[in-house]
Amino acid sequence: MTSKTQLLTVPPTMRAWVCRRRGPACSALELATDYPTPEVPTGSSPDVLIRVSNVSLQFSSEMLMKILPKLPFTSPWVPEIELSGVVVAAGGGAPAEVRDPNSHVIAFQNIPSAVIMGHGVLAEYVRLPGCQVARIDDGIDMASASGIIGSGSTALKMIRTAGVREGHTVLVNGASGSVGSVLVQLCKLRGAKVVGVASGGNEPMVRDLGVDEFIDYREHAPLPAYLAHQYAENPLDFVLDCVGTQALFVNSPAYLKPEGAVVNIGMLEGIYGTACNVLLNTWLPTWLGGVPRRYMMFSTPPSRDDAVYLAHLIEGRLRIPVDSVFEMKDATCAYERIATKRARGKVVVKVHDD
Repeated sequence: MTSKTQLLTVPPTMRAWVCRRRGPACSALELATDYPTPEVPTGSSPDVLIRVSNVSLQFSSEMLMKILPKLPFTSPWVPEIELSGVVVAAGGGAPAEVRDPNSHVIAFQNIPSAVIMGHGVLAEYVRLPGCQVARIDDGIDMASASGIIGSGSTALKMIRTAGVREGHTVLVNGASGSVGSVLVQLCKLRGAKVVGVASGGNEPMVRDLGVDEFIDYREHAPLPAYLAHQYAENPLDFVLDCVGTQALFVNSPAYLKPEGAVVNIGMLEGIYGTACNVLLNTWLPTWLGGVPRRYMMFSTPPSRDDAVYLAHLIEGRLRIPVDSVFEMKDATCAYERIATKRARGKVVVKVHDD
């Protein structure tokens, strides 16, 4: 393997989007054309050098750009955490299945490295530990594959935390979004009945994912009142909220079983409002007005085990909807699309054609 990697060459510099100041993506990001390319791993290194094909953007990325201060004497940071790409080279310590050059892979950067160190993946080449890389079939669409780890890991943790299983009735709020669309499919794979909530324009897409019932939240506003009318006699087992609608939890006793739970990953009310809601929802006792239902919110760092599991699923049983694909030079337009909160699936930046 070492002799093969020595024959491969990569350019000394590359294109990479860097965040140089605090603010929205349109003003905070700049496209650097002379960013140093990572070194080729050699010897017994556990790392893999990847030529990036597509990067799937996170909704939280621009939020971080707006709140994280630009500290003096620090290098500009590269955003984003998940990608699809092609192996350029790998050290002998990397897992055997991701060592072969030209193998198609999905990969992720860990949160501390991406956020604190600024070593994100919105660049032409990335070097990552092999434990953060999983091989995929060469026939899988690379744009779609780029978004499976983040959304898939989050969806997996939601259903595992809740304990979704066959016979349960589950409401997925935000069923047309990047996480919600995966969540619907994973719940169906577990044998649950799924009620999907989205806008009416997304109904064909959500029904195609396999929901048993569809609710247009605009037509049936306010949503909690409609749910109370529909599910008072046969309450839901779980509410999986990908939007962050506080009213869904506050009113949940009217449509959620006493042993049920609301699992939330959304921040519709902003980072500070959501933080306050989490504290109240989790710790306020019922005798002080707390809601007599369980509430859960958590961080969802990706893991290689989840990546490998999801990579097998996308070979036949799991689809990752892609809302739109933008060229590398148009990444700020991709962030604008995410900011609309109307994306149907993943918003992707195409870095290379592979």
